[in-house]
Amino acid sequence: MRRSRVALGVMGTALLALGLSFPAQGAPRITPSPYLATANGMVGVTESLNVFFPKAKTTSVSISATNGAISMPMNIALNPAGYGTTTWTPSASGIWTISSTAMTPSVSTQVSVLPTATSTAINTPNQLQLNVENAGTTAYVRALAGTARPQGSVTLRKYLVGTTGPVLGTGWLQPTSDPLVSVANIPWTPDAPGAFPVFGTYNQQTLNFSASTSTVEQPDIVLFAPMVSYRFAPALRVGQASNINAVLWSGIVEGSVGFLFDGVGLRGSVPTINGVATMSWTPPSEGLHFLRAEFTGNNSGYSGVSLQQIKVLPALPADQLVVSLGASTLNATGKNAMARGTSQVLSSLANSGAPTLFQITGPCVIAGNRLHAIGNGSCVLTATSIGSGAFTPVTVNFPITVGDVAAL
Repeated sequence: MRRSRVALGVMGTALLALGLSFPAQGAPRITPSPYLATANGMVGVTESLNVFFPKAKTTSVSISATNGAISMPMNIALNPAGYGTTTWTPSASGIWTISSTAMTPSVSTQVSVLPTATSTAINTPNQLQLNVENAGTTAYVRALAGTARPQGSVTLRKYLVGTTGPVLGTGWLQPTSDPLVSVANIPWTPDAPGAFPVFGTYNQQTLNFSASTSTVEQPDIVLFAPMVSYRFAPALRVGQASNINAVLWSGIVEGSVGFLFDGVGLRGSVPTINGVATMSWTPPSEGLHFLRAEFTGNNSGYSGVSLQQIKVLPALPADQLVVSLGASTLNATGKNAMARGTSQVLSSLANSGAPTLFQITGPCVIAGNRLHAIGNGSCVLTATSIGSGAFTPVTVNFPITVGDVAAL
């Protein structure tokens, strides 16, 4: 058996037993019992399914993955030794049962699948008019892994210390050109002048996505309508591309906008489309800076300027992982060993708190949240944190040597 893919290192109790025959230390060979080996996973993340049916070698066996009313049939061709592999992508969270009637008695196992992790961001114009509804606030919800785009809505609330705050508005998510990102437009009416802190919460339409909450954005509420306002992510970071928008107030004719950073033009003028000029921009340095948007209307008499002081934050740090196999912490550069025919619980802690995805190569398989050493040789465990809004993803490889005894 050569390859198994994707488990979640944050899972608890093992949900799957391989039924391996474990020899005494130093035994010359091992013949595992028939098994189905697939990992605990996440909705939308493709995983490997590894099987061993020695009595059905050189044939094709039928496998069924079920979760309630959901059924996913698969066929796996076995090699002359009885091993086979395929991939499957869980479409719903919860407990999945993987089974086959190819052997007598039948072989089955269960794995746990988490909802797809998400992050939410709110982009609000830097200036809005008091007691006038505006439609310039956008919410972005991103899936941090997998292949599924988030569905549902985002609710905008006023931020108040110690409470959830009153609801200002809700918008339904729509698809974007990015297959993992959905966007919602949220109309709302500011009811107090000055700094007005707001935040958004993602309301999942199904349990296949996890909830997430944005950081706080703080527009300035003014008495008179600004002709043009800035709109950008609440956290601008060095080396991280962000969309910068200049948003025209309702009724202002179309035109073009020049964007300046500390007085230096970022590029040529950008035309407005439906009242918005958009530019992708990567801040070059951290600290306090000034952004300036200079609007010129297509009709004479329409022009305006929006000036915003911004604080560019340092680049996001990479996530850090501590991966454990049983009671031992794995070393990415040192020696890790397992005895052939044994298994250990695989777990992980990430600074971001995000789930960890695992894959394995070599004579090992991951089953649920357990790593099983099938045969002698070298295995490489790859652990990937999907990151979060505060940490970038990271991948770490751990070499594991498998022999007749673990003390190699």
